Amino acid sequence: MSIEELLITRLTTDEGEKAQASIALFWDTVPRKETIIKFLNNSQNILLSAELDEELVGQVIAYILDCWDKDESMLFLYSIDVAQAYRRRGIGTALIAAVRKLGREQGCSEAFVLTNQSNLAGMQLYQSTGGKKSNPDDVVMFEYD
Repeated sequence: MSIEELLITRLTTDEGEKAQASIALFWDTVPRKETIIKFLNNSQNILLSAELDEELVGQVIAYILDCWDKDESMLFLYSIDVAQAYRRRGIGTALIAAVRKLGREQGCSEAFVLTNQSNLAGMQLYQSTGGKKSNPDDVVMFEYD
């Protein structure tokens, strides 16, 4: 299989089962189909799937965020996932290019992704696709329940 055969599509509410299958591939918890449909129904939410020969091999989950301080929105790349057997073939790179293009079409002036220094594959992917570290020694994320 070559990367030229890769099909990347934005899933819609008509593709709830496909979206559920895509999420199940990469996440331990799979939301109910109704929850996924609600997610897909919001135009600010993005779920792209990557397929080779009709087999799901990757996905991107992203959010378009409205900004309070400027007219343009920002694109938050929440999750970029590629099936283990298909890594290092350009699928992650293609997914990032596709979601960034979609973000630009939707009026996003910039995009960002969070990761850990220990995520070596992610760090390499984001740097190789033009991502630049901002305040690399000063980034801390707090989570709330």
